Amino acid sequence: MAKRVLLIGEKSDIGKGIKNSLKKGGYSIDGTSSKTLDLSSRESVDSFLSKSDKKYDSIIFVAASNIPKNFMKLKSQDFDESIDINFKSFVLILRTLIKKMPKNSNSSIVIISSLFASSGRNGRFLYSSSKHFLNGAMKNLAIELGSSGIRVNSIAPGFIDTKMTRNNNSKDSLKKIIKKIPIGRLGNPKDIANLVLFLLSSKAAYITGQELIVDGGITAGGFWED
Repeated sequence: MAKRVLLIGEKSDIGKGIKNSLKKGGYSIDGTSSKTLDLSSRESVDSFLSKSDKKYDSIIFVAASNIPKNFMKLKSQDFDESIDINFKSFVLILRTLIKKMPKNSNSSIVIISSLFASSGRNGRFLYSSSKHFLNGAMKNLAIELGSSGIRVNSIAPGFIDTKMTRNNNSKDSLKKIIKKIPIGRLGNPKDIANLVLFLLSSKAAYITGQELIVDGGITAGGFWED
């Protein structure tokens, strides 16, 4: 029987890449989008959970909100929406679904994080802060769920060629970024999807509590240019 995966955020570019790879890998996928699960709404989250009667072998969290705005210009609503979408709603969903996950069967939770989970950038206060929250959650969940055979890891993509990346960075900015990447290009969603497939597999059975960076080497140089 195909292992069942819940993919939260299937409509993003990275989400689509993961979904395609999972299908080819023989997984059964239940995906959500902002239309079927509005992470900014507690009512939508509660409704989703009340209707969810399936047991998932693995859960992948891709959804995120990243709207650049200077810290001093942020409004209370901005804080609430960012934390709800990027962190709080996912944690609430996990609290319910973890109870149904098969124990001691190499179940896996994979969080798509960001380089901004360990660094900052001008105008990215909420995005960076929420990703820091996620990484902290990942490490603690790995400790608490390990005895049940549930592994928890995060993937920190570098600059991936997605609509979000291109919307939040000018063409000139992207050119400068690419010059700093040793591989010499932006990443693509498949680069992330390949690692997700590995983390869900038995080949990763002893890997948990880890933040795995997929960035073409940009952080190896500390963002410096020659």
